[in-house]
Amino acid sequence: MKIHPWWSFYSSLVDICLFLLHDLELRLPTCRAYGTKILVQHGTPHVNINLEMNYWQSLPCNLSECQEPLFDFLTYLSINGSKTAQVNYLASGWVIHHKTDIWAKSSADRGKVVWALWPMGGAWLCTHLWEHYNYTMDRDFLEKRAYPLLEGCASFLLDWLIEGHDGYLETNPSTSPEHEFIAPDGKLACVSYSSTMDMAIIREVFSAIISAAEVLEKNEDALVEKVLKSLPRLRPTKIAEDGSIMEWAQDFKDPEVHHRHLSHLFGLFPGHTITIEKNPDLCKAAEKTLQKRGEEGPGWSITWKTALWARLHDQEHAYRMVKRLFNLVDPEHEKHFEGGLYSNLFAAHPPFQIDANFGFTAAVAEMLVQSTLNDLYLLPALPWDKWSSGCVKGLKARGGETVSICWKDGDLHEVGIYSNYSNNDHDSFKTLHYRGTSVKVNLSAGKIYTFNRQLKCTNLHQSIV
Repeated sequence: MKIHPWWSFYSSLVDICLFLLHDLELRLPTCRAYGTKILVQHGTPHVNINLEMNYWQSLPCNLSECQEPLFDFLTYLSINGSKTAQVNYLASGWVIHHKTDIWAKSSADRGKVVWALWPMGGAWLCTHLWEHYNYTMDRDFLEKRAYPLLEGCASFLLDWLIEGHDGYLETNPSTSPEHEFIAPDGKLACVSYSSTMDMAIIREVFSAIISAAEVLEKNEDALVEKVLKSLPRLRPTKIAEDGSIMEWAQDFKDPEVHHRHLSHLFGLFPGHTITIEKNPDLCKAAEKTLQKRGEEGPGWSITWKTALWARLHDQEHAYRMVKRLFNLVDPEHEKHFEGGLYSNLFAAHPPFQIDANFGFTAAVAEMLVQSTLNDLYLLPALPWDKWSSGCVKGLKARGGETVSICWKDGDLHEVGIYSNYSNNDHDSFKTLHYRGTSVKVNLSAGKIYTFNRQLKCTNLHQSIV
């Protein structure tokens, strides 16, 4: 099958960069292209999107070992974060805010409230722990590394939540990263209560620890029982009067509808609480939200939009965002927040930020394969009229399966699935989805399955690995 030359080269470049930079980026996350020594953003990892995006491709692109530096760093953050939780919030567990550094800074940074007062950084990073287990099925990792961090994170979130309106549990004060709203008095403001992103991240963490406790047989732990009682009381995601997702608990007017952040869509991607199957109304509202935000923005914002459109199975808009990123940026005439690529294919904020490069690969992977522990969606957002024939090999799905797909003349040709459960010898049931066809299959560990366009198994053999 034909592989587009630009994608082959770009993918190889990003893979090489990941291996070289996956540890270094904790120290030098953003810097100017073409060799200047000035670090932007003070050379610190930002955890309200940027650090997380650097690792989006590691799991679906079968590079799970590249998350090790992140998890090591997360352990250090939890140590300092426990002091911040105790001193600043009189809370248990641990917390970090929007920006950290090589000394694992966890407290709120000096600066404007619109970005500094955001105690959800640690919670967002913790979602990577549960995702790592979902892709690797490594029970030892879940028990010894992930679960203690999830426990501490959930403990802080339980203490941070307060009784609010209509019986809901709320966060207050609350911001939506780096964005403002127009208050009822007509003035710009940024602090309210229960921003949609706050609630979405907490919902994701609570769901993760409940699922992890089930795997580890800790369902009756006091902390888990508190989480189980609190989860249904979180303020739900609401739809605004104009049909978009509300960014705050109230339907405030937006002074900057094309803002670069898409925080209120966290539940759609990288989260999993908004899905086409379970929440069609919210998905329609998410589509409206993306249309309002527009297509322009810094490289990482364009990448995030690509992944969001892919999660909505919208091939046309996902491809439009791919094209949007491939815009040549002249470093002598760059404009802030306009995105694009430098001539060496490094992504522009501007200036250069590696997050968009890594995130782009993850977004394209999302166009090709999407998964849950029970479902596998094949080519859900592939732009058939642009990439009519091609192959992808070695992608990873939740549940631990390795997936390779070939398509030809605008249709699926065959898909190979290798099931390898290093910590689970049972068979696994998975539902394959392709263009309206769904087939439930039984996958045995250590075997390679080949399916045709009708999702019928045409070949089965034992792996030699």
